[in-house]
Amino acid sequence: MVNLRYGYVEFFMTEDKSNTSTKDPNVKINDDNIASICPFTLTHSEEKAYGSFQNDLNLMRLEGLGPISIAKLYVKAGFDKKYNVQYALYTDRPEYVQWSKEEDEKIPASDRGTNEQNHIRFKNIDMGRFLQKSDYEGYIEHDSSDSSEAKSGFQMIKNENGVWQIAFSPIQ
Repeated sequence: MVNLRYGYVEFFMTEDKSNTSTKDPNVKINDDNIASICPFTLTHSEEKAYGSFQNDLNLMRLEGLGPISIAKLYVKAGFDKKYNVQYALYTDRPEYVQWSKEEDEKIPASDRGTNEQNHIRFKNIDMGRFLQKSDYEGYIEHDSSDSSEAKSGFQMIKNENGVWQIAFSPIQ
């Protein structure tokens, strides 16, 4: 029996994976929907910031969180289908804004990627390393697959108040 932890759910699998379930006996998980669960767990401080931030979208609630934590909140919001939270995490530096909130609201969910696609895309972002390019620009370099040779980048921009935010079109 193997114990795997994805997001908030712990899975227990037999060798043949035919009896996959969570600790909750009423919830059954199989190989087809494991990928639909967020690929990492938020820390206590990230969870607290995520909870309070989504209530009022006040960026000051994110003070003190590093760029990888902010990226995790962005990914989590996508898995939760909270696109207004994702948009609020984008940079507010005028020279970097690429589309308005109103335009973002018109983007169909089908164009945002499925949870399965996003699970693959962001699988190791929580284990990446942040590389700062300037006072307010940087990116998270992470393995985009199980191979450490395939690297991806996730661009971040620091706002005027010192809070890291997601660059529009962040994936490099």
